[in-house]
Amino acid sequence: MNRVTKNGNMLVVSFDYRPSILNVVREIDGRIFNAKKKQWEVPEESVVECVDALKPLNFIINNDVLATYDAFKRRSEEVANIKKNESPYAGSLPLYDFQKTGTAFLRALPAALLADAPGLGKTLQTCAAFEDLEDQVLIFVPASLKFNWRDEILKWLPNDRVIVVHGNKKERTEQWHHAHKNRAKWIIANYELLIHDKEIHDTAAHEWGAIVCDEADRIANPRAQTTRNVKALRAKRRVALTGTPVSNTPEDLWSIADWLYPRYLGTFTQFQKKYCKLNEWSRVVGYQNLDQLRERIEPIMLRRLKEDVLTDFPAKTVEHVRFELSKDERELYDAVRKTIIQEVKKMTTLDTRSLALIPVKMLRMKQATGHPCLIDAPMNSQSSKLDLLKEMLNPILKSGEKALIFTQFATMARIMSVQMMDMRPLVITGEVDALERKRIVDEFQSDPDRQVLIMTEAGTYGLNLQAATYIFNYDLPWSVGKLEQREGRAHRIGQDKPVTVYNLIAKNTIDEYVAKTLEAKRKVANQVLGDESEKLTADEIMGILEIDDIPL
Repeated sequence: MNRVTKNGNMLVVSFDYRPSILNVVREIDGRIFNAKKKQWEVPEESVVECVDALKPLNFIINNDVLATYDAFKRRSEEVANIKKNESPYAGSLPLYDFQKTGTAFLRALPAALLADAPGLGKTLQTCAAFEDLEDQVLIFVPASLKFNWRDEILKWLPNDRVIVVHGNKKERTEQWHHAHKNRAKWIIANYELLIHDKEIHDTAAHEWGAIVCDEADRIANPRAQTTRNVKALRAKRRVALTGTPVSNTPEDLWSIADWLYPRYLGTFTQFQKKYCKLNEWSRVVGYQNLDQLRERIEPIMLRRLKEDVLTDFPAKTVEHVRFELSKDERELYDAVRKTIIQEVKKMTTLDTRSLALIPVKMLRMKQATGHPCLIDAPMNSQSSKLDLLKEMLNPILKSGEKALIFTQFATMARIMSVQMMDMRPLVITGEVDALERKRIVDEFQSDPDRQVLIMTEAGTYGLNLQAATYIFNYDLPWSVGKLEQREGRAHRIGQDKPVTVYNLIAKNTIDEYVAKTLEAKRKVANQVLGDESEKLTADEIMGILEIDDIPL
């Protein structure tokens, strides 16, 4: 007999074998064949798809399945109405209208992805969503943001208790003990503690009221230990926050969605088969059905861009500032490029591993345009790019404005801090701990005499730096998403002045090629949610190296 029944949070699909029915069942997202029980199973999150597909085939749908179907249909309609701003926020926090929508969205779902662009207040929306929650909220963040989250929570909810898990092993163990004894509503920890602190997992029966993963691209790799450990934790509600949910490829979205709703996008193999183009070696060479992916992810994801929600947001102007390398710098750059070409041409094949290694090699080309010292030149070597930066900064600082300077390289940040000593720059790299980072940010925001803040990628996540009205990208990242993270530090809610972004680009170098191609790399993920892939293809590598062919 053809029937759909319910067992816990799984649907069980039973039917008399017919190829036509089997083909329909195999198209349902997340379905698996349980070999031990010899039955087809579908996660309840796919109940609408399952019932709509099988009811026309005269399947008997049990009453508990129909009740689940009706509940999910109502939830879907509620979420759709919320996205149309038809569900007002009734809490106490001062929110923009679009933030009220985001708060209502998070409250409506047991698990949700809030993917607003950087700078739109995802932290505040999360506080508002859980302000009335009586259970504990466990928040995982990059280490640099732990105290930023604490300050934001206490700013909006000053009567709530917050524990930030930090310090040495003994101190952290005591903090986890307090957390499990319900001594605070909000517990904030960095992702690394998922591996280092077994106390997170020791209370296997503990169910958190909610778990929040900020900068959720940290769980985008399904094979990573961090991702597996997050999935092992129990929670009544789950929230993923990220301004760049597709930081590498659409496959990253699978991992985040799978934490929120296991198998919502199918198993990883099913996801790849449906949305990826694979070659004969099962390597991803492209994507397909991305409109279907967007439609599938729509009910559990809310994404807004600044231009969508804040029509009166201060303007952001982006300008590419091109310059010529000196004769010595050009010779150095060409020598580095030729060395890399020789290394690439020695490769016998271009597989997934080598494709990942080549961009690492090409970082030397970026370094060559930044400062000769990064390529072992004498410390007294001249840098055209650094000279240009100082020249552009002088009138900005004289006018009393402040500037952020971003570089990928910690060594470059240190060189700038020494060679720009007269400008008294502050510096944040990955070596700066969370407390010192907070002190530096507070000083930059409040002290009119500290006008320059130099940062590596460590400073691109979550920090509020609205005191700055100028941003310099000393070197460009591979990813537009990371570029937007940088710009979002200053061009965000609370900024009341126009923001100007300068990208410093050495002519006829990797700088120019990356600037030209970054926008093109948006296309694949724009079909899904507005971000892009940062992985380089063989064609892009050949273009950057200016060669005609590389081994395949």
